[in-house]
Amino acid sequence: MKRRIFLKNTLLTGALSLSKYAFADNPIPRTGDPADHHLTAYIYDSENSAVWIRLNNSILTCYRAEMFQKYPHFYPLRALRSGLSLTTETAQPWPHHRSVFFGLDRVNGANFWQNNPDKDRIVSKKLALGECNEKSAEILNECLWIPFGKEPVIADKRRFVVNMIDDETYTLDAYIEMTALTEVVCEKTNHGFFGVRLEQDLSVDGGGILINSEGEQTQQNTLGKPARWMTAYGKRYGRDDGLIEGVAIMSPPYKRLPFNKNLWFTRDYGFISPMPFDFFTADEKFVMPKNDTLCLAYRIVAFTGTPVSSFLNEQWDEFVSLSKEKRS
Repeated sequence: MKRRIFLKNTLLTGALSLSKYAFADNPIPRTGDPADHHLTAYIYDSENSAVWIRLNNSILTCYRAEMFQKYPHFYPLRALRSGLSLTTETAQPWPHHRSVFFGLDRVNGANFWQNNPDKDRIVSKKLALGECNEKSAEILNECLWIPFGKEPVIADKRRFVVNMIDDETYTLDAYIEMTALTEVVCEKTNHGFFGVRLEQDLSVDGGGILINSEGEQTQQNTLGKPARWMTAYGKRYGRDDGLIEGVAIMSPPYKRLPFNKNLWFTRDYGFISPMPFDFFTADEKFVMPKNDTLCLAYRIVAFTGTPVSSFLNEQWDEFVSLSKEKRS
C-alpha cells in the first residue's frame, strides 16, 4: 500500500452534521429510488431486519440482525478494488463463524458463540441508522443475551461507524456497551469475543500473510501474544494481476482486567479475535456484578496492497484517541 494523506476520522465526525440521507430518518427505501454514486445506508424489509451499506450502488457490507440469527453480524465485508469479500461465513472447519461477529461461550453456562440458533441467542431488539453522509454511515443496535428458556443475562448497545478513507481503504469501528442484568460469570474459553473470519485467500493456509504489530507471523508466533494490531492479507483468488487485499484488526488495551493485556487468539485457517478468555488459568473467571457495565471498542481497516506498518500505527493512534472515553 503506498503511503498517502488519509482523511482523518476526526474530520469526518465533524462533517457528519453537514448532511443526512433521507433514509436516516425514514430508513426503509421506496420503490423506484434512484441509484446513488456515493455511500448510502438503509434498512430494508423491516425496521428490525438488516442494514445495507452500499458504495456507488454496489454492496459494501450488510449488518444482519434478523430475528432468526444466532447473533447479529456483518457479511459481506467487501474489498474496494476487487469487489470480493474479505471475510466469509459458514466456512469449514468451523462453519458457525459469521464473518465479523460478537459473542461469547460459557456465560453463566450458556453458549452465545456457536451452534443451536434456536437455543441461547443474542437477539436484536432495536436497530436504527444514526448520522450518515456520503462518506460515513452509523448503525445503532440494542441486543439482549437470552439463554434458552430463561431471562436475559446481558443487555448490550452497539454503535458501528463505517468511514471511507479513499478509493482503496475504509474503516469499520465498533463500540459495544454491555450491562449485566444479573451476576454474569464468564469462564475460560476460546470462543469469544469480537471475531473476524477471513476469506480463504487471506489466510495462512490459503497462501496469505498473518502478522502483528510486533512483526510476528503465523498462528504459532502470534497466539496469546500482546500486540497493538493484527493484519491478514493475500493475493485474491481468481485474478491474474496479483492483486493484494486485506484487513487489520485493532483493539486498544482497557483499564479493566483481563482486557488490559491485549492478547490475541489467531488461527492459520483464517480467524482473528482480540480476546483474553482462552488464556485464563483453569479456575480463573471474569465476573460482572448485576448492573455492571463493560465498554469495548474495535476497529477494522479494509485495505488494498501490502500494508505499511506506519499507516497501521497511525490508524492505531487515531482509534486509541477516538475510543479512549468509550472503553472500560
